[in-house]
Amino acid sequence: MDWALILAWGIKILSLFFVILTGVAYYTLAERKFAGFIQDRPGPNRAGPFGIFQPLADGIKFIAKEEIFPKNVSKGMYLLAPTISMTCAIMAWAVIPFGGTLPAPEWLTTLTGITTIDLQIANPDSGVLYMLAISSLSVYGIMIAGWSSNNKYSLLGGVRSTAQMISYELPMGLSIVSIVIMTGSLKLTDISDSQKEMWNILSPPGFVAFFIYVTAMFAETNRLPFDLAEAESELVVGFHTEYGAFKFALFFLAEYMNMITMSCLTTLLFFGGYNVPFHIGAGSEYQAFIGLGFFILKVLFFAFLFIWVRWTLPRFRYDQLMKLGWKKMIPWGLFVVMFASIYTVYWKEGWMKLFI
Repeated sequence: MDWALILAWGIKILSLFFVILTGVAYYTLAERKFAGFIQDRPGPNRAGPFGIFQPLADGIKFIAKEEIFPKNVSKGMYLLAPTISMTCAIMAWAVIPFGGTLPAPEWLTTLTGITTIDLQIANPDSGVLYMLAISSLSVYGIMIAGWSSNNKYSLLGGVRSTAQMISYELPMGLSIVSIVIMTGSLKLTDISDSQKEMWNILSPPGFVAFFIYVTAMFAETNRLPFDLAEAESELVVGFHTEYGAFKFALFFLAEYMNMITMSCLTTLLFFGGYNVPFHIGAGSEYQAFIGLGFFILKVLFFAFLFIWVRWTLPRFRYDQLMKLGWKKMIPWGLFVVMFASIYTVYWKEGWMKLFI
């Protein structure tokens, strides 16, 4: 076995895991700060300068709180549910390409003999299918949490959320299929590289698919205006009503992690991924760093969009949510698949000449 390669992969995985958890922790702080700004209040400002240690204080609180098990829960399933949600949230990051290839630091080259680092854990030929599969599996965590809690509010929240996620997976999948048709590949790096000259959002099918995808993205992540699974006035907090301490923290972190994952996927599918607009820095020795920087900026914009929408729009009713998904989104999704097929065969080359 190539132990040097295994060590390099281990370092890459642990580094990504650290970056993910740190980013998610401060994403929660950013949301609370922005919510405070919208509501004309300061937001967290006690733990450290400007409240920057608030995520650390929250983490200590979650770990230190007493673990309580309600009397009639199905204990095995009750503990399995948050584990499934967190595991699926982490596994989705394995195939996300954050950039091109960076030169390895000298100490890593000395230790392992590796001279370059790909900014991606794995790059399978079916990366899009992998992402869709993992997002589908996350439904089980929510469904099991609602059922195993032996609480009617939790059960209703779990059923609502499961129906919502399954319903909106269909239009999301159809919008992604249109991008796959236009790029001719299921590989996320190929989809990103195909947008060097023109982003998919600038093509007519990509423009329509983007709005379908973004709407489904909010429903998939159970965020306002589609957070019907956690409608406090009706269901207390929905499927995780009976969860507290570290078990609740796993659901909490998984939700924010999924939001960042969806922001990454939006960037890769529609906004060129790590490709830099107007070929800025092309041929430079820092090109990979520039690409990584632009990728992070694009992801931060869509991560901010989640916060902005949550504190701006009111919640839909559940019947409105289902009607929108089945009567509007799915027909539009089928239309955009057909549109993308016609565009790719007859119009793509002519349309691209307008932007190149």
